[in-house]
Amino acid sequence: MRRFILHTYDKSKSFDLNGENALATEPSGLGNTFSLNYKESEKGKHLTNVTPEFEPIKLSIYFNMDGSNGYGNYKSLLLFLAACGTSQFLFEYNDGVTDKYCDVVLQSAPKSEINEDGLFVEDFTFERQTFWYERVEESFALKTTRAEETKFPLRFPFGFAGFVFKSKYKVSNTFFMDAPITVKISGDIAANIRLFIMTLDDKIVSEIALSTNNAEGTEILIEPTNKKIIVSDAAGEHNGYGLTDKTKQSFLYLPQGEYYIGSNMTADDDGAIEMSIKRYLFD
Repeated sequence: MRRFILHTYDKSKSFDLNGENALATEPSGLGNTFSLNYKESEKGKHLTNVTPEFEPIKLSIYFNMDGSNGYGNYKSLLLFLAACGTSQFLFEYNDGVTDKYCDVVLQSAPKSEINEDGLFVEDFTFERQTFWYERVEESFALKTTRAEETKFPLRFPFGFAGFVFKSKYKVSNTFFMDAPITVKISGDIAANIRLFIMTLDDKIVSEIALSTNNAEGTEILIEPTNKKIIVSDAAGEHNGYGLTDKTKQSFLYLPQGEYYIGSNMTADDDGAIEMSIKRYLFD
């Protein structure tokens, strides 16, 4: 059975579009489209670039299938969307075969009167920002080899079971688009932190260098989707973008192929660098 659910980006709040209070029908914009660029030459027309160009997702939402006048149900959806604000949020779509997500922003939320058939239905539009991707259930941690296997509950959208590794971990990306990597740094790490992606023959592909180490009670979240680096400590949350070496990258993206992801942590560090890779789907 097809299902649609909206979530705030941290998944702290959700809104189900599959019940009598709000029933989504007649969806469009769930597929994939591309913009093709060509260059003319004496030898003819040549394809130079292919970029995703997503259609907006449109849903007709019925608000009074429960027998009410529907305005209270409509207001509940608007309160959820107000909590998302102008930021991206998650659109979950289960087509009966795969459960997948994409990032969206609200484009339009019209409001009219109940029609002559007694139905309160509105056509909502969401601007799609990404390909569909998996809900990541497993990721990994770069962590001291003395620790035992443990679990790390994350506040960003995806939980995972973490495993103990030394200083690098082999990963792969089979999709043709680079996969964003969310990084969470916590605990005691002595040296200024360096993160990198390297080929299997040890050539650096991309690198983040921070002008700080880390101490217990401080967390650094590097989130590429929303382009944010947030430091959380006893003083609260503040922008950590200024910690990055501007001659290198600020965020990590995994190219297509097999690579190592690593850091300069040592066996003497008691902290952890937890990573979650967004796995895109061509679906």
